Amino acid sequence: MKIKFNDLNAQWLAVKDLCKNDIDSLFQNSDFILGKKVIDFEENFSKFCNVRYSIGVSSGTDALKLAALSLINDHMSNDILIFIPTNTFVATYIGIKDAFPNAKFILIDCDDFYQIDISILNDQVKKHRKKFKNCIIVPVHLYGYTVDMNKIKNIAKENDCLILEDSSQAHGAIDSDNNMAGSSGDVSAFSLYPGKNLGGAGDAGIITTNNKNIEEKIKLLRNYGSIKKYEHDIFGFNYRLDTLQAIILDQKLTYLNIWNKKRREIIKKICLNVENEKIILPQTPKYCKLPVHHIFPVRVKDRNDFISYLNNNLIENGIHYPIPLNRLSFIQADFIDNNKSNLFSEQLVSLPIHPFLSDIEIEKMISVLHKY
Repeated sequence: MKIKFNDLNAQWLAVKDLCKNDIDSLFQNSDFILGKKVIDFEENFSKFCNVRYSIGVSSGTDALKLAALSLINDHMSNDILIFIPTNTFVATYIGIKDAFPNAKFILIDCDDFYQIDISILNDQVKKHRKKFKNCIIVPVHLYGYTVDMNKIKNIAKENDCLILEDSSQAHGAIDSDNNMAGSSGDVSAFSLYPGKNLGGAGDAGIITTNNKNIEEKIKLLRNYGSIKKYEHDIFGFNYRLDTLQAIILDQKLTYLNIWNKKRREIIKKICLNVENEKIILPQTPKYCKLPVHHIFPVRVKDRNDFISYLNNNLIENGIHYPIPLNRLSFIQADFIDNNKSNLFSEQLVSLPIHPFLSDIEIEKMISVLHKY
């Protein structure tokens, strides 16, 4: 019995019948770009995240770029300071770097829970903030856990910084102050890539904010600087969300809390029943009240041996991320480390955690991990 790392077909089968009529209507009406179903999905996602506004876009990377551009007008300025974690997917850097090519980037190492190290961040903000006109802190809610947003907001308030949340791996996660991921910052970007907890049938993204001016600007930026056809108020892009994606995403959104709950149940059962000193299982940090377990990361000393063992037992697996940002040659940034992200990048292995794992598959995973 082979255990899949993810099962996107099972997701589709869950919503297929619900999507049929809307997809038929889409082709009948040819409402393919920014159609009514995009608006419906945006409104429903806003309710889900407890925010005022959501703006659907073409990908998570584009969401990061437009979210960044919505915060600062002079995108070519060299007077912008950006703090991002080194333990994140490369799109966090690429999307914001594309928005601000001349900005100063500082990479901050992670804590024991794989999130941005708040103490290092605080020291570096205090050290560098006054040298720049604008400063953006980019917390990434990695692996389905929230960052300590209470401390992030305090740092931002004390040092006049803006907050751009990268919530691409945390759809539905709740922090210790009962705030949903994507609702605490000035603006937040979500990836809706197929493998995410909420994923489309191709590339897609969405941006959330409680600021009306930011919402209006992003709507212009995603559509050639235009709200009304052939009237262009600013320089913009073609970063629109397809109506077909919105139909699928809106139906999956109705299942998201159920699927996230199932992920929590699976990981709890595995962690409670696996006793193996060779494997460091994940723990939920106190600053995260309700994780959504986008990734199930475990740490081992000999990763190659462990991966070979999993493969021999037909358990699919992955690595997030084998090369941290500080070791990528094209990254232009200072790196402030505590020797964790480099170590974790050599030890972490991601296990299956999708909500369609059967009881038999879960029991097999427990047995295999226990015997390693």
